[in-house]
Amino acid sequence: MPENKQFLGEEADLGPEKRIAILSAPLASTVSWQGGTELGPEAIIAASPALEVFDDELLAETVRLGIATRPIPDFSNLSAPEACGAIEAAVAAELTAGLFPVLLGGEHTVTVPAVKACRQRYPDLHVVQIDAHLDLRDQYEGNPNSHACVMRRLADLSIPFTQVGIRSFSREELELVRARGWQPFFMQRLRREPDWIASLCAELSGPVYLTVDVDGLDPSIMPATGTPEPDGLLWAETVAMLGAIARVRPIVAMDFVEFSPRPGTEHAAFTVAKLLYRTLGHVFRSSLQRMGEGHV
Repeated sequence: MPENKQFLGEEADLGPEKRIAILSAPLASTVSWQGGTELGPEAIIAASPALEVFDDELLAETVRLGIATRPIPDFSNLSAPEACGAIEAAVAAELTAGLFPVLLGGEHTVTVPAVKACRQRYPDLHVVQIDAHLDLRDQYEGNPNSHACVMRRLADLSIPFTQVGIRSFSREELELVRARGWQPFFMQRLRREPDWIASLCAELSGPVYLTVDVDGLDPSIMPATGTPEPDGLLWAETVAMLGAIARVRPIVAMDFVEFSPRPGTEHAAFTVAKLLYRTLGHVFRSSLQRMGEGHV
């Protein structure tokens, strides 16, 4: 990607200093069904200049906090473990510099090294996963570091997590959930519990790392992903949930993964970019208030 490509384009320079870093991790070594997630970061960044930087819900220009977009790295000559090592180092560097890291995948595997970096700074980190899938397999196709094993690897690290939007899983994954006493927010649960957002927020135990697998969203608004599953989260309930989380716990980093550009679905990249931008507005609501921005 040319160096002049920035998230939000020229308007990214509205902030006098940089407080947010957009990182890319175009890893796609274990994707299922339809590939293309290595193209996701570039597509999201390319769509972002079409956004209005004045947020229509928050009535604020979140971009004034300062957003830096890092160049997209070339992972083509790296093994998956080498790429994950580079991701962990990159996220750690942003945290050390005092910036809020936003990681664009790539497959969901990239979440593990990013979470590891964040946990070094936040030992009581709690991960919130938006996803269609549990991602709790011990291995998939012989690979324990597959995108289908992400949350299992975090469980191995004793990192607490909350799963939202789930509607696809194996028998073995469900047996593990029951054995461990976990209570994912399956889509069936969401549909029968009108106060599910409050229940979700009540179980968060520390600073939040937010991982958004875009297939957690319903294919009607997010068709551009490798494994679309019907009956997912819709826009209004997603942003309501993210706003509620940010009000009860600090979100300290986040990623958006498994976006796979498809011809005829260019609007989907815009959707991810807007969700990212809206979430940043909620994350930094106090800072925006001090700047006299919006009603957040």
